[in-house]
Amino acid sequence: MNNYEFLFNGDIVASGLDKDGDNFKITVGETTLVLHPIGKNLYTTDHNGSRINIAVAKHKETYYLDIDSVLLELKEATEDNVAAGAGDHGGDPSKIFAPMPGKIVKIMVKPGDVVKEKQQLVIVEAMKMENPVLARAVGTVKAVHFAAGDQVDTESPIIELELPEQPA
Repeated sequence: MNNYEFLFNGDIVASGLDKDGDNFKITVGETTLVLHPIGKNLYTTDHNGSRINIAVAKHKETYYLDIDSVLLELKEATEDNVAAGAGDHGGDPSKIFAPMPGKIVKIMVKPGDVVKEKQQLVIVEAMKMENPVLARAVGTVKAVHFAAGDQVDTESPIIELELPEQPA
């Protein structure tokens, strides 16, 4: 079985994928589903007595799934996409940027909060999708420059962290 980690709503989800003839066996947590092909990029499965139809498309490193009209966007979890915002902004992990222009839906931290790497700090809505923005390092929230409902771009930091001093 090939094991993968995907980002789903800002959380890393472990999953497994195995090909069995024309079918795919997918394991997510304790749940295993067998997907049967019914057309190009179209599958069906049975779960808890219900038939579920699934359409799958891949663009670059992102998988788009339509599961009975529920749309999901999955990205294979990598060091680059787990915590990054738009661009590297000089590689400064103390500044947290939106991944794309949008509206802040929720801010989960306030000045003085201690955060861990990959912790969800804020959710930005863009193109009708909620995008979690994660901490790129351990630190203490120094400043929050926006509030829920504010429009943000990719050039102004939403949050600034004070990082622990690194030994020389």
